[in-house]
Amino acid sequence: MRCAVYARFSSDVQHPASIEDQRLACQRYADRHGWQILPDHAYADEALSGMGVNHRPGYQRLLAAVGATARPFDVLLVDDLSRLSRDAAEMLRLARLLEHVRITLISVADGIETGTKLSKLTLSVKAIFNEQYLDDLRERTLRGLQGRFARGLHTGGRIYGYRSVPVIDAAGRLDASGQPLRAGMELVIEPDEARIVRQIFESFAAGLSMRAIAHRLNEQAVAFPAARTRRGTKRKGWAQSAVRVILLNDKYRGRWIFGRRAFFKDPASGRRRARQRPRSEWQVAEQADLRLIPEELWQAVQARFEQLATVYGPRRTGGRLEGRHPAGPSVRTGLFSGLLRCGTCGGSLVVINGHPRPEHRRYGCGFHREKGSRVCLNSLSVRVGTVETRLVAALREHVLQPGAIAHLAAGVNQHLAAIHTAQGEARKTVAAELAQIEIELRNIEDAIVHGLVGTTTAALLQDREARRDVLRARLQAAERPSAGPLRVGAAEIRAHLDELDALLKQDSPRANAVFRQILEPITMTPVEQDGRRFYRATGAAKGAEMLDRLGLAQAVDFGGCGGWI
Repeated sequence: MRCAVYARFSSDVQHPASIEDQRLACQRYADRHGWQILPDHAYADEALSGMGVNHRPGYQRLLAAVGATARPFDVLLVDDLSRLSRDAAEMLRLARLLEHVRITLISVADGIETGTKLSKLTLSVKAIFNEQYLDDLRERTLRGLQGRFARGLHTGGRIYGYRSVPVIDAAGRLDASGQPLRAGMELVIEPDEARIVRQIFESFAAGLSMRAIAHRLNEQAVAFPAARTRRGTKRKGWAQSAVRVILLNDKYRGRWIFGRRAFFKDPASGRRRARQRPRSEWQVAEQADLRLIPEELWQAVQARFEQLATVYGPRRTGGRLEGRHPAGPSVRTGLFSGLLRCGTCGGSLVVINGHPRPEHRRYGCGFHREKGSRVCLNSLSVRVGTVETRLVAALREHVLQPGAIAHLAAGVNQHLAAIHTAQGEARKTVAAELAQIEIELRNIEDAIVHGLVGTTTAALLQDREARRDVLRARLQAAERPSAGPLRVGAAEIRAHLDELDALLKQDSPRANAVFRQILEPITMTPVEQDGRRFYRATGAAKGAEMLDRLGLAQAVDFGGCGGWI
């Protein structure tokens, strides 16, 4: 039997060796049964939760292999069913998929093997228990955090202006290594950061805007509170959003609230989301020793927020203002919104003025506008209409002209011919495997004739016969008469491209959605030449995505055809 293995551990608190331990358990099981684990089909996900699957690359590669035309393996081994998923619905969906392609799922620790009489019932019950485990864990964690908060201990998370220090157990107990037992962590004031917090409050109360405060902090080279995040280099310097978060944080006035929000994981994306809890569930504590600003200053800042709200509109959740020209249906989505990158700092080019008339809106570097020259020196702004006109013209010149279409058609047909050749090689591979299966079946039949019949012999016979039937059907389908490789003409490609061209003229939001699918980010580099400043744009098409949009998925490799502007 050919086997695949899947392993996972759920958080960076767990030891990475857990992956290897799971693989070893599966290897021992395979060895006992004389099966082979295929090196190319050892899948793993590290420090990723079992709720949700889209965020797990190893699991996604496993699904892709299972969905391949040729069955890549006969058995999927896991140490424990929960390693695949703690979502009962996803677990049952995977089980049905494996059953459809005749792959057996075996969970070593659970003793579950699909295909047996009671396996569906056992698997369903285990999947529900695994999901319930997460619910129970969530409740236990919440109770523990509520207890910590009630005792004045820190409940987790980095808070600018403070640092956490361990609290030693009052009874003097020791942990397993003989060290003093920690009762938890408590927060103490970090003097340098506390000074910055006070500076932010005082500047805003004095009339400085949040953007101006962010610029000043960046000019002073004040370390950004969340410089090291998963977003990496995109988090550069202070922005008005970070200033806003500080100005609205009750903790700086000595008022601490626990349970304001509940967190859950989106089952589709696996991402962590937050929702507001009812006020009746909040726990509130006054901690004067952790106050960073006086109450008078806090009230002055909140009064200024209310004053701004009367000018710019009501304040929404999180302190943001609606603005004099709130976004609505009349605000047009740009053709290249979300695709333009600053060639100086790598940040996004965004509409930097909120003018109600589209012809007056301008693109500029978002980092320069929000964070100042210390973060990005690119101050060049260009009208949105100018950018769109020039980029669309370049797109039409390089993609919609007859020469470009002929080049694309030639590349497509070359790749289709290669696919046709590969299909011929695949037929040979299937035929060779079928011949080997036929030999194995004759050997098994000889053993039966000579009285060498046992449980293993019967199981092997059943497995080989099933595999033979699959290969025969596959070979029969592959050997249907073919007129040769599929070919497309320039007219067909032109028709698809004309649809895209029509979108450019009629439907900006839909065209933007298409561009996001088929184009890599476009780098806009500021250039000064002959006393003029302008942007030089460079970009490339996403090969597979573009062809999929044209109805020619997997037909040609665009690897060397980028740089269309």
